[in-house]
Amino acid sequence: MTDQNTTGALESQPTNATSSAPNPDVAKAAAAPADGAATATSAPAAAPGAPTDGELQKFREELAGGDETMLKQLERYKSKEAIQRGMREAYNAAKAGRKAVTLTDKSTPEEVKAYREAMGIPEDPAAYPGDFREDYKATDADKAILGDFKAAMHARNVPPAAASAALDWYQDFATAQQQELDGNLAKVAKETQAALRNEWGGEYDGNIGAAQQLMTAHLGKEGFEGMMGLRLMDGSRLQDNIAFVKMMAQLGADYYGGNAIMTGDVETTAKTVQERIDELLALRVSDPEKYKSDDVQQKITKLYSQRDKIKARK
Repeated sequence: MTDQNTTGALESQPTNATSSAPNPDVAKAAAAPADGAATATSAPAAAPGAPTDGELQKFREELAGGDETMLKQLERYKSKEAIQRGMREAYNAAKAGRKAVTLTDKSTPEEVKAYREAMGIPEDPAAYPGDFREDYKATDADKAILGDFKAAMHARNVPPAAASAALDWYQDFATAQQQELDGNLAKVAKETQAALRNEWGGEYDGNIGAAQQLMTAHLGKEGFEGMMGLRLMDGSRLQDNIAFVKMMAQLGADYYGGNAIMTGDVETTAKTVQERIDELLALRVSDPEKYKSDDVQQKITKLYSQRDKIKARK
């Protein structure tokens, strides 16, 4: 019952002809609110220990730290518990939003497209970022596979930053590997030359010349140089393979009838071989014991064989 209704009820009371004071008990009853009703000016009782409006506002200001926008947001909450609940919900939402987007074998084309857009992956593999560094000496093979590399990274939805890191690793690895192979080339070349000089002695230049002459005659200059420059698995060149060099030297000596002359002129080579035979035969008079030695006899036998081969090619 409102105050207005209460006043109306008083005015409807019947009066006597003579004026009299209102009954104190009736007036008191009319002014009192009905059981369970509250007057317009009454306030709900605060919960025990709850902060006052001033204390709550101070708490909001402390949390805002001078940020007016944040303070206005905090003023939406009417208790400390509400503020705590709101902050917890915001944290959980942010945590869920940070969850990495992943693709699976069951991902739809739409999901793949969204993932690529989020990761900065272009639609065209050719537009994929990444190129060889200026300080990297890319071979023709490297240049040929760069496009395939980009296509492979694109097909696997690899983020550009990760693809670029993979390309950097490849260049570092290839550079280190090439340096190791080049170092081995020089090492093997030196070892082969030393071993052959030790074995052949004064015949080293002649044997090498015979091998070069034979190969150049059959392959041409460019073919010979290209074949000799072939790199083996350990980085060394074919021309530094000791077994190959000895084989070609022997073939050259057999073909030309000797290794002292590298012109390939049969007549000149034949004359040189015969001159060497005559020199050794002269030992029969000047030094019979040396002539009978195994070394001289082996040389004479070899020279006779070479002379016969030369005559057969005339």
